[in-house]
Amino acid sequence: MGKHIVLIEDEADILDSTTLLLEHAGFRVSGFKAFTTLEEIVALQPDCFLLDENLPGISGHIMCILFKSKPPTKDIPVVLISANPAIKQMAAIGEADAYIGKPFEIRELIDVLTRVMV
Repeated sequence: MGKHIVLIEDEADILDSTTLLLEHAGFRVSGFKAFTTLEEIVALQPDCFLLDENLPGISGHIMCILFKSKPPTKDIPVVLISANPAIKQMAAIGEADAYIGKPFEIRELIDVLTRVMV
């Protein structure tokens, strides 16, 4: 199986459809509706994080700051996704490796993921 993506997206329809489309494209996906624990995330040994910016409890760019500040996750690429027009600024604040606006084409998402996981 391909690269492992941890997807955190609170909208069930988007979580399910994105997971299916990425799996169909050859990725392995672990999907969550909310942030769990850093330990649980690290144990999954992801190759990339795909984070929704607008999550309940903690924003995607804040998770990105957390991941980039911890030795086990600091070198794992992070891609933020959001319908928020300020996604570019949020990605810059979080030092995300890339961002993509919603709605997005699956091909565009796959291209971004492939680019950051080289």
